[in-house]
Amino acid sequence: MQGYDDMKDRVGTSMKSVIILGVSLCLGSAGMTHAAHAAHQGDVPAIVAEAEHHVAATQPEPGAMVFRNVAVHGVDGASVVCGEMAAKDVPAGSTHMKFGYVQGQDDPVVFSGRDVPQKINFNDVNSWLNDSVKLEDLEEMGCVPKGTYHSYNERLSHVMSQRKQFGVN
Repeated sequence: MQGYDDMKDRVGTSMKSVIILGVSLCLGSAGMTHAAHAAHQGDVPAIVAEAEHHVAATQPEPGAMVFRNVAVHGVDGASVVCGEMAAKDVPAGSTHMKFGYVQGQDDPVVFSGRDVPQKINFNDVNSWLNDSVKLEDLEEMGCVPKGTYHSYNERLSHVMSQRKQFGVN
């Protein structure tokens, strides 16, 4: 029985060693994966900070802006940051403005996100047209799904065709 007990102790010790080794490898692997991910993503926070700085600067109160759904991807060899922003005090459920920023450029694209109304005043036509062009730019940058601009522009064109100009239809 002495030989059996010795063998049982060695197997138990070996099993503990295998379990400890397995756990160590898993933790080490997770740590290395995290480190590799952090190294790969090392410049992303700088790109995002740069984008948020430029995008917020387009608003009357840059320090009062909050960002969400921010992502970075490449387009034609350039890094593009896409996301949404709104004022800190915006009510829950309100529309956030969509934005796109190409790294190294000073002029981000910011789309208001406002819905096309039933009627557009004559004095507001240029504002709506400019906003729709911004949505087209965001689509080209990959910040909104393909077809978003087309759908929005169709609604805008319909409303524009129904408006009265100088009291005449």
